[in-house]
Amino acid sequence: MLIRGLWSYHQGYVIIKVKGSHIEEFLNRASKEGIYLWQIERLSSELLIARVSVSGFRRLREIVRSVPVTVRIRQRMGLPFLKQKLGQRIALLAGAILSILCIYMLSSIVWFVQIHGAEQLDTALVNETLQEAGIRPGVWRSSIDSREIEKQLMLNLPQLAWAGVRLRGTLLEVTIVEKVEMSVDERVPGDIVADKNALVTQIIPFVGTVLVEEGETVTEGQVLIDGGLGGPDSMGQGVGEGYLRAAGMVKGRVWYKGFGEADLVCYVSHRTGRVQTTHRLSIGAWHWDWGELPPFDSYEEETKRQRPAVARLKWELPIELVTTDYHELVTERVETDPDVAKETALRRSWEAIEARLTPKAEILSQEVELITEERNGDTLIRVKRIVEVHEEIGTFRARWNREAKEIREGSR
Repeated sequence: MLIRGLWSYHQGYVIIKVKGSHIEEFLNRASKEGIYLWQIERLSSELLIARVSVSGFRRLREIVRSVPVTVRIRQRMGLPFLKQKLGQRIALLAGAILSILCIYMLSSIVWFVQIHGAEQLDTALVNETLQEAGIRPGVWRSSIDSREIEKQLMLNLPQLAWAGVRLRGTLLEVTIVEKVEMSVDERVPGDIVADKNALVTQIIPFVGTVLVEEGETVTEGQVLIDGGLGGPDSMGQGVGEGYLRAAGMVKGRVWYKGFGEADLVCYVSHRTGRVQTTHRLSIGAWHWDWGELPPFDSYEEETKRQRPAVARLKWELPIELVTTDYHELVTERVETDPDVAKETALRRSWEAIEARLTPKAEILSQEVELITEERNGDTLIRVKRIVEVHEEIGTFRARWNREAKEIREGSR
């Protein structure tokens, strides 16, 4: 039955409706003439529905002329009729073929790139490395070599311990595992050195040998407390059999200089209201620009980026519309009150020093020098500030020596 049904569909058949008072005679004559009817449904004594092949339907004409019944076609079925319909609708056929081609092409392109496992490492850095390797939304699947991409990630990102790349349809998944950064162990040997130029005022050693005295001037990087067991050599490096982790507190007097300036005349820019707009449409690696560049001498840019996204899947399509508005600017000359300019210069000079102070620094004294200068026809107020503070100047510096035979733990 299945084979006969497929053959009938291939050759084509029609569903007919037979109406009349001599239906039995009609069926007998059709059977006698060898016309095959199937799936006959008797709806009433004068009405039935049946299926007949196209060639059999043509032979039914002679029977209908001699038997008082009427035969009507309800539906045409099979490939011949389908071909006839498609032949009458060329646009529909072309659209179907074009749709299939588009689906095939779109499924052959990578539209989404997802990165998993980035915790400390910036995802933008991984994306940049992928783009250098030619991987971005819009590339062909056939051009992607997963093993080569993994190799590029490992070579260009030393922070990675492992990288894996997998293609899933139009999605490229990049999974990375970051290296675990080990913190410096407290048993690592080293010295206490000066982290700035200063005059030593107080030394309290816990572990190690003190190399300077109170009242002595030291420079940045100079060893203050040595961690070598056998004492220091001329370079401040240990010559004994082992090293300790030097510990102690060293305070000193430090002088900081800070400068600040402010103009009595400043120039302020504001918008005139004139705007020039340009657009850029990007699809993968292709883009199309339209709109003219601004004819203004001075302008300010405002850029708006729009990317369609599938919110449920947290995917962004590789389509971006960038709209840039160029606002014309005009500059006006504005005079500042001298007292306000002076306060601004004083504040800036203090901020330049405050950024370098330690949290527990004690301010001993400060000197402020106010200078007024003429520059390019405008008046400039400058402030020079010198601040003397008392603060911690010692910091730990690890020392690795391959010839050391022993590393001993010092006081913490």
